[in-house]
Parts: sequence; structure tokens; C-alpha cells
Amino acid sequence: MGKVTGFKEYTREVPQRRPVEERVNDFLEVYRPFSEEKVRSQAARCMDCGIPFCHTGCPVNNIIPDWNDLAYRDHWREAIRVLHSTNNFPEFTGRICPAPCEAACVTKVGSSRSHRERARKRGSQLSARGLRVSPRHNN
Repeated sequence: MGKVTGFKEYTREVPQRRPVEERVNDFLEVYRPFSEEKVRSQAARCMDCGIPFCHTGCPVNNIIPDWNDLAYRDHWREAIRVLHSTNNFPEFTGRICPAPCEAACVTKVGSSRSHRERARKRGSQLSARGLRVSPRHNN
């Protein structure tokens, strides 16, 4: 569930956009890199509210509280397994998703969470490290 008091201790942060003048000259990321420490502190803000409306707000039904907890605790291999259980391409969907899960978050204390950035960053970094999950098989 992240950190019990995380939503009180950490304010919502999102990565800064690179200037347009810079971006029109390349095909690199729109956002500046977000440190692992910031990703973990943002994951700590999830308070496992009991009835996680973020699940139903998420178009691919990601299990957001579970993987936020794993990200906060630095258990990335398990976090990517949980994320891949509902989303085969978080490194892609995290870039294009409008993040309705954030609007569905019931806490609204200090604004909603920043799920989209964690999914994008974790999906990309873990895939680059070779931490992929075997495809699901229906037997």
C-alpha cells in the first residue's frame, strides 16, 4: 500500500516537459528524466484505499495499488510481473494514456497520484534491463 502516511508526506510531482524548441529537433522523450527516488516517493502516495476506483478508471485495469506498493518497496521484478498481468505494453501505453486512473483516485488529498509516469518509466526501464514477463497462456 505504499507508505501509510505517504500521501501526507509527499506532494504530487510530475516530470517537467522539455522545451518545445528542443523537442522539434529530435524524437526523444517529451519529459525530462524522473529520478528513481521520485518514482518511489510518488508510489508511496498510494494509500490502498480499500475500494481502489483507480482499477476501474484504468482502461487496461492495471492493479495500481499493488504495483505502487512493490515500486515503493523497490521490488521491481515483482512490480513488472504485476503490471504485465494486465498490460503487455506499459512502456507504450504509459506514453499515450490520458491517465483516467488519476481522476478516479478517491483520496484527492494534495491532488491525485501520478500513475501514468510510473507505468511509462518502469515499463521502459525494466524492459531495457531485460525484465520481461513470459506471455500468459490459456491452458
